Amino acid sequence: MHQHTQSLTAPPATDRARSAPWRARLPMVLAAAGSLLSLAALFLPWYQVGPGHAARTLAGQDPVMLVPMAAVILAGGALATGLARGKTPAARTLRAVFMLTFATTLAVVFTLFIHRPGGNAATMLAFGGYPALLGINLVKASAVITLAASRMRRATPAGRLPGEDAAQPAPLRRL
Repeated sequence: MHQHTQSLTAPPATDRARSAPWRARLPMVLAAAGSLLSLAALFLPWYQVGPGHAARTLAGQDPVMLVPMAAVILAGGALATGLARGKTPAARTLRAVFMLTFATTLAVVFTLFIHRPGGNAATMLAFGGYPALLGINLVKASAVITLAASRMRRATPAGRLPGEDAAQPAPLRRL
């Protein structure tokens, strides 16, 4: 009889993302959800203008805003794909994603609340900008969490948990 034993080595890089605990997968899920939500928000009505309250999407009202929104969608998709493959992007890349999403958030807020056709009523009746803000900020949160986790991994020596003292374990306290 031949017995097959499993090796006790680390799983391959492609299996790491699937076998990781939910905290390790959270940035990937946030980036993917933010990217998809931002994409869906492009097709939702952002404004209702004119005498018939015709609904207008972002492309119909302000086509220049498609550029930063498309950049956020692509950055979020690339971030989610890289994290799904088990590869943490460089800190420089994560800072660039953060700055892109920050600038896009400011541009969307300006577009929604300052430079809007029809005043408050037009923005209140059409809701497409609000899911767009949520999607942008989900991608931003993913970049921040990934950057913080990579910094924590670099600061913690291998084999120890954060907060563990190398000389002595923390004493137990009685309540």
